[in-house]
Amino acid sequence: MGVVSILTHSFTDGYNREFGRVFGGGLERYILDLCSVIRGLGHIPEVHQLSYFEAFQTRTEQIDVYGYDYDMENVPEAFDRMAAAARGPIIYASCIWQPINYKPGSLGICHGINWDRPGLPIDTKRQVAEHIQLALDGLVRIVSVDSHFQTFCRAACTYNDPEQIVLIPNAVDTSYFIPAPPRRTLAQHDEEEWLAAWKDDSTRQTEEPELLIQESEDSFPHGYPETKSHSERQVRLKSLDQNHTEIPDGGYVENTIAWATHHPIQDHTNDEPAGSSPTIRILYPRRISSERGIIPMMLAADKLLGAFADVEIEFAGELVEGSTVGRVFRYWQRTHPHAARIHQHTYDFREIRHAYHQADIVVIPTLFSEGTSYACLEAMSCGLPVIASNVGGLNDLIQDGFNGLLVPPGEQALTAALARLVQNRAERERLGIYARETALSYDLSIWRSRWSRVLESFLAETGLKEGIQT
Repeated sequence: MGVVSILTHSFTDGYNREFGRVFGGGLERYILDLCSVIRGLGHIPEVHQLSYFEAFQTRTEQIDVYGYDYDMENVPEAFDRMAAAARGPIIYASCIWQPINYKPGSLGICHGINWDRPGLPIDTKRQVAEHIQLALDGLVRIVSVDSHFQTFCRAACTYNDPEQIVLIPNAVDTSYFIPAPPRRTLAQHDEEEWLAAWKDDSTRQTEEPELLIQESEDSFPHGYPETKSHSERQVRLKSLDQNHTEIPDGGYVENTIAWATHHPIQDHTNDEPAGSSPTIRILYPRRISSERGIIPMMLAADKLLGAFADVEIEFAGELVEGSTVGRVFRYWQRTHPHAARIHQHTYDFREIRHAYHQADIVVIPTLFSEGTSYACLEAMSCGLPVIASNVGGLNDLIQDGFNGLLVPPGEQALTAALARLVQNRAERERLGIYARETALSYDLSIWRSRWSRVLESFLAETGLKEGIQT
């Protein structure tokens, strides 16, 4: 058996110093699945990654993992050390926007572009194009998880082989992520019966009920009034959203806590007792981080929880304890007037299905740096309506109004779309039906087959074939 090395910035949890645990993000999930494909071809995968703390070596999920300490201002130097230590052919699975010195004959993966922030300086964006050109010049092939990177390369770079960039969207196990049984029945049906019952019920509802509120800033009569204190709160949250960076102690978090202590949010609704009416659960199945749109989601939650007593929200994703965003979220959750209807839980890759089966609406409010989101695909495969930002590879997955809703990134459009679906069960069910149908074309078996073909060709070119020792 031969060894294939994957070089990346994250696999096991280097954010919280839990090196033996695979971090619950999309990149990490991807690498785990890719290692499975490599093993299926008769080879041994190993992972080399950056460590935010000390260097380490561990073994998890039958994979040897090596962590490298590094200078955040010099990521390419760490990749040089990884490549020198790596055994066998190399796959660079992230950071190709950095000026990396690629080992000749290597493969690369673009997991979604992260330089798609409108406010990023133009000089930075030009520099990224130069670094991507280095990747095109230095790698034999680049696999892209969405069409946007492919379009970027065609527009900003030069290369001769039209097959150098291979489009393989992310995937979902549609046999595992299946719709939950309708809550209005007690019988347990299999997947096909659930879908048939769901479709039959939704097709009988041909008229959409009139919206109870308008999609405007003053459309939440039972929510928080637009007082000076509420406006201040929005400004402070939005300022964090725009910075996208950590700030030292004594900055945003402490100021926010001090401000909130003297300006309590006025509660203009009374939460109904638990169990008094059916709830509508909104699920945010993402990392609690700025690029994933946590701040717009928190701002939207403020209004929705104030306007609808039957709405509850679950945040189901990884949280980096002690980070600026993490501390703000914890304080917001703890002190919120509707804290009883705000839930946060971290699931592993398999347990997350339970969260989808308890949800009515899923939200993917990404601001930038998005590929073809696993969370989006899982929710769609579970037959759920998804509201997503029109960012990155989400445009590849969702056709607005057909199998989900696409909105511009930010709070206002997100809040309006959520209010629309909260009030319209027929639309939720219709979007969910077509979401499931769409997800079937992104089944994991298709992804594995495409990657197997790419790897067989790549490994043959490098001289590594089944049974050859390295």
